[in-house]
Amino acid sequence: MAFALIVLIGVFSLQGSLGTGSAENKLGLKLVVKTSVEDTQPQNYYRDSASYGSRFADSSSFAPEFFRTGYGNVLTSQAAFVEAINNRSTTWKAGVNPQRNDQYRTGVLSDESMKFQLPLGFVLKKDEQPLPMSFDARQKWSYCPSMNMVRNQGCCDSSYAVAAVSTMTDRWCVHSEGKAQFNFGAYDVLSCCHRCGFGCDGGVPSAVWHYWVENGITSGGAFGSHEGCQSYPFDVCKKSGDSNDTPRCLRFCQPGYNVTYPEDKHYGRVAYTVPKDEERIMYEVFNFGPAQATFTMYTDFVQYKSGVYRHTFGVRVGTHSVKVMGWGVENDVKYWLCANSWGAQWGDGGFFKIVRGEDHLSFETNVVAGLPLFR
Repeated sequence: MAFALIVLIGVFSLQGSLGTGSAENKLGLKLVVKTSVEDTQPQNYYRDSASYGSRFADSSSFAPEFFRTGYGNVLTSQAAFVEAINNRSTTWKAGVNPQRNDQYRTGVLSDESMKFQLPLGFVLKKDEQPLPMSFDARQKWSYCPSMNMVRNQGCCDSSYAVAAVSTMTDRWCVHSEGKAQFNFGAYDVLSCCHRCGFGCDGGVPSAVWHYWVENGITSGGAFGSHEGCQSYPFDVCKKSGDSNDTPRCLRFCQPGYNVTYPEDKHYGRVAYTVPKDEERIMYEVFNFGPAQATFTMYTDFVQYKSGVYRHTFGVRVGTHSVKVMGWGVENDVKYWLCANSWGAQWGDGGFFKIVRGEDHLSFETNVVAGLPLFR
């Protein structure tokens, strides 16, 4: 039988000292993580990737030559699909993005994610100042270059890992007030974290954050950059049907990087689920930095160019994970500001807005985050 355990995290760290001037110290916050035996001893649920992948094979690899609206209609061109969306949508505009539709990949195993839940994080001592009507993390923490960087997951169903390490990179900078920059890479997660999922066949965001705390994650730059311990191993999709195989787990750094794999590992101090509450998520992002959110994805989302996305029509293609950067209101519609992992040529420079306050597509149900450990 599980027992509840209350862990206080804030001004006093249980696993290491905080960076000078960190968000917790500055606010004098006490973040409470309520956990249990089940939460702290997760099991490996991912024994058979083939059986899981086959269940979504039809929807995750839809042919780019035709577009299903979900109402029994099939459109024969992407331009026709975009026009049909724009005729229905009132809050956002669709457009033709540079790659074929089936080359924009997702990456979250939705069923498996429900089996691995991080403990809830609660703020006991809150800053009572009202939150602003709009907020953009790129402006508040302008000294963090990673805030403006849009990653590209390529032909790999890895949004669960890419969004996580991108968020960790931002938070490492935020909680050191820019004094420490560390670019976490997804290679280590995809190849060595077997509890996190199936590599390029999808995984679980919560498990990645747990891996950060328990095992640490190495650095890594973009594909071909040769930056960090292990650069991202995949380029953009080159043709329809492209799919990358999960890379081998290599516990050493690439040539030219003069730090060993164990030494390069940087750790989280705690990982948690942000309560399903609009204001609590806003508070989290405003005070602690960007967070990771997961939502159900449909074909119309791939066509996003501007405005506040709300699912219009199309078929479900999977579950996707992104980084939440802020919020605002546009034409009387509340939105979350997010960074995607499909490169800067997609959407609005790689960013997008999605309806806020309605748990649209379960967006507010699945928000996770954590705090870095400075040794």
